[in-house]
Amino acid sequence: MSDDHRLIPQLSTRSNAIITSVDWLFEPSWRGERLLARLSGQGVELVDRRGEPADDTLAEVAEVLPPAVDAEQAVLDGIWTAQPFIGAGSAAQHLAEALAEEGLADVLPDPIETEKRRAFVAIDLLELDGQVLHNVPYGERRRLLESVIDENVRVRVTPAVRLPIGHWISAWHSIGFSHYVAKHVNSRYALGGQCDDWLEISVEPEPGPSMIGRLFGQRPKRAARIEDLQRK
Repeated sequence: MSDDHRLIPQLSTRSNAIITSVDWLFEPSWRGERLLARLSGQGVELVDRRGEPADDTLAEVAEVLPPAVDAEQAVLDGIWTAQPFIGAGSAAQHLAEALAEEGLADVLPDPIETEKRRAFVAIDLLELDGQVLHNVPYGERRRLLESVIDENVRVRVTPAVRLPIGHWISAWHSIGFSHYVAKHVNSRYALGGQCDDWLEISVEPEPGPSMIGRLFGQRPKRAARIEDLQRK
């Protein structure tokens, strides 16, 4: 396979933008192993975020995906992650707290480090039954993704919500997400690219100026405001 046709995930751009346009969808930014999975009659081919074949430690992904995908052939973008299992009240959270209370850890461990289970969280669909979807708008790719995944404990579709999202951001923050991703509904998918139509934004507000900054009249940086834009 030539470099021009290698499967390499598209990356988002870090931003502190404030988005007020209704033409964006918002989803949590999952921590874990970013993978592209090609499913066909020959099995499942996995590549990592660099476009290299995934190592044997990720072989379980190839076992859990086929029963959950209702298609003869597909290419999925997703994350192999423990995050679905580490929310408030989870066994991983209780274990982390117990380790800290019993002095077996100097600080409260990140529950993601104590959780051994993993799920594949699908975030995009790049091919379906032989049709390449790179130039199909994200909103339509998202609809197709939801139609082909039969969700279960081990295979899920990331939630994607519209404005207003304040309560969603608070909820994601409370269960361990540090960022969310904003995607324009008309965005295309560029293999190996990084686009400004996918923005990764912190769930934490931007810090204001320090005391010294206030004394000397420094102003906090103003976040870019993305309003309704005309996009094709």
